[in-house]
Amino acid sequence: MNEKRLQEIALRKSELAKEVESADEKRLAEIEAETAALEKEEAEIRKKMDIAARLKPQIAEPVRNTVEAEERAKSFVDTKKTVISVEDTRSAISKRATLVSSGTLATPTGVSGINDMNDGESSIIDMVYVENCEGMGSNKVAYVAAGMTASSQTEGSAINSGTASDPTYAYVEITPTSLGVFSQISKQAKKQSPLQYEAKTKKLALQALRVKATSAIIAADLKTSTLVDEVTAALDGSNKGTVGATTLRDLVLGYGGDEYSGGQGVLFLNKTDLVALGDVRGTNEKKAVYEIIPDANPNTGIIKDGGLAVKYCICSALTACAGTSQSATAKQRTMVYGDPKNFELDLFSAYEVRVSEDFAFTSLMDTIVGDVEAGGKVKVSKGFVALTIAKTP
Repeated sequence: MNEKRLQEIALRKSELAKEVESADEKRLAEIEAETAALEKEEAEIRKKMDIAARLKPQIAEPVRNTVEAEERAKSFVDTKKTVISVEDTRSAISKRATLVSSGTLATPTGVSGINDMNDGESSIIDMVYVENCEGMGSNKVAYVAAGMTASSQTEGSAINSGTASDPTYAYVEITPTSLGVFSQISKQAKKQSPLQYEAKTKKLALQALRVKATSAIIAADLKTSTLVDEVTAALDGSNKGTVGATTLRDLVLGYGGDEYSGGQGVLFLNKTDLVALGDVRGTNEKKAVYEIIPDANPNTGIIKDGGLAVKYCICSALTACAGTSQSATAKQRTMVYGDPKNFELDLFSAYEVRVSEDFAFTSLMDTIVGDVEAGGKVKVSKGFVALTIAKTP
């Protein structure tokens, strides 16, 4: 109850803050009085919560949580089946969170754990907008297809309706696609604690989902959506795509409308193109045109071109521009730039995980199968701009 009231107070303070700039003297006094009352109530609630937390027994809750986690993990080992809710799946996709409420696995002292090298999927799936659509057959997402146009007006005369226009709206329909994932884990992992076995199995299955969702939904729609603008790529002497000293600027400045270039943009590209950008040299001193600065997460970072700094994210499901030949049948989209929140990923079901001991019995491997209903599309007109290799004339 206290937490809910604190959220209500924060929301109300945010609403009042929006009124301040346009408020007259009387309204400003009212806002100041209400703000003081809200801050007093907030301080009292936090004081009570602090006292209650200090008086609460410190051992009861962790013990209960540990017992519940262990029972759930043992049940998973015995039944070989678990269902991860849509909200937990959404959280794991957007925050890469471990599906344990505390975020920490309680394991026996001396157990080393179940290790792997890296997640092995693009961070693009961590950046897009994720929506819970459980129970829906499809989801229609509206967007502005064209804005309003104003017209000049002479005092005393009607507005010239011939040069003015109303906004136009449209929508994209996101329908679920069945995504099935398949992984295997050594039966030796069962010699670890049940908690570690459950956590590792879930991680492998969710990792497979993230990889599949990236390739089957996100990159696929970026290649085909009519809401994506296009910039034509340069070609070399053999009619293959190439990147050069102006490629980054062409994409970034080609994004948005005539009056702006957008914000919060990310360059999504194949690793081959990232290497190609690093290889671009100036004509005189032969210095690198682009400075590539990787983040701690190895598939994201910053590309600098003089004063222009652009965040990038490697996505292997996108076609590389560098070295790709023209197609005789269709143009090909390669790297794309835009705000990742302009793409919506909808989850239409919980993610179910099952384990079989029979499929790879002789290899001493447990087979993990997972499935989920999900779909996704670009939901903003000109939400991205793509570097495109024109088809053969």
